[in-house]
Amino acid sequence: MGKSAASAAGRLEFLDLVRGVFILTMVEGHTLRALLDPAIKATAAFQYHELIHNLPGPAFLFASGVAFVYSTRAQWDSYRRWGPKLRRRLSRWVAVLAIGYGLQLTYATLRRTLSETTPEQFAFLVSLNILQCICLSLILLQVVALAVPEMKWFFRFAVLASIAIAFATPFAWAVGPEWPVWLGSLVSGRTRSVFPLFPYAGFALAGAAWGYQHALARERGEEAAFLRRSARFCVWLCLGSVAVARAPLPQIYSDFWYTSPLFFFLRVGILGLLTIGARHAETHPASRFRELLAIIGKESLLIYVGHLIVLYGSAFNPDTNLVKVVGRAQPLAEGLLIWLIFTAAMALLGVWWSWWKRGREWEVGALKWTLAGYFAYVFLTG
Repeated sequence: MGKSAASAAGRLEFLDLVRGVFILTMVEGHTLRALLDPAIKATAAFQYHELIHNLPGPAFLFASGVAFVYSTRAQWDSYRRWGPKLRRRLSRWVAVLAIGYGLQLTYATLRRTLSETTPEQFAFLVSLNILQCICLSLILLQVVALAVPEMKWFFRFAVLASIAIAFATPFAWAVGPEWPVWLGSLVSGRTRSVFPLFPYAGFALAGAAWGYQHALARERGEEAAFLRRSARFCVWLCLGSVAVARAPLPQIYSDFWYTSPLFFFLRVGILGLLTIGARHAETHPASRFRELLAIIGKESLLIYVGHLIVLYGSAFNPDTNLVKVVGRAQPLAEGLLIWLIFTAAMALLGVWWSWWKRGREWEVGALKWTLAGYFAYVFLTG
């Protein structure tokens, strides 16, 4: 099986394909949820549609785990001691973490945030969405990499920890609301957190475990055989999760769609199959669509942040957003049309940014620091 088409640039194209598919899926879900008439969202068809949207967040976490293993394994010693590489890695994660929490600010100034924030608004501010969950999960993986002597122990920990998180989730969700809100939000979905670490950090750990085995198989020239074995395992994982879910289970594990480990394992199996499918697609002759999807996946962070700001607004543009402009009760035809136009705009944003920043490292860095400085200045002095 051929090498990753993006390996020369330090990226794995099949992971960008996964990200590309799921960032478009996420834009679709957010747009239709925000804009469609509530009567449409109450239909059975829309509820089936919602099942698809149990996958985008876990998909990004799974892909992050795979990518972490590839980047860390290639320079194991450099990432296990303090130095430029580890410093740059942690700086990127902290920056993304700050963006995630910044999107949840109610007020655009520190003064108003400290003086006017209500308990409900504070609970939302400290809650975990996908960016925070990804960053905290990657920090967990980094801590494990620092603690273990070699990658095979990292793999063993990732497998055992992902299983432990899956089974501990209902307990974490039960006790989390009793803790201080900033702490309970880390572990429980019964707070304002959409992506608490239980069970979602488990997807990053599962991705790391899969990525380690995949990297070993590629080194040994056994990737095709590994992908076949992995696909069979994922199919059995899905079938077994569904079959066991039909049997009587302890009460603590009865909430299949939220806290049951069976739903976790089902999604891991599906994500494994999708990742394997993306790797197979990568080996086929390149097409314009695949290249476009990979670019969208590569720029998924920009598209994620951009679509939230345009669709819902933020503390810096609370009244200038798509929801305020078009309203929340669109008929189906109008809602679908807005979604298609909005998705095309976000895809074009990603493609343009990918094109514009080539060969412009200084300009890109200056633009990022300028924007960060401007928003920090407005927040601190307003």
